[in-house]
Amino acid sequence: RARLDELDAHLRQLSPLAVLDRGYAILETGGGRIVRSATDAPVGADVGVRLARGSLKARVTASTPD
Repeated sequence: RARLDELDAHLRQLSPLAVLDRGYAILETGGGRIVRSATDAPVGADVGVRLARGSLKARVTASTPD
């Protein structure tokens, strides 16, 4: 049982939802694709922002691609 609890805790740490709990967010384009690069969401694009608790709608006003 202890080993199972340990594995469960490890899986929870790797969960994308656990990352959101640490203050990160997941951005999505209007079409639902994940934003991985500044070029994925050009200036003026509407994006969805998924947080640990809730979500936001936002519009890109500036961009700094690498």
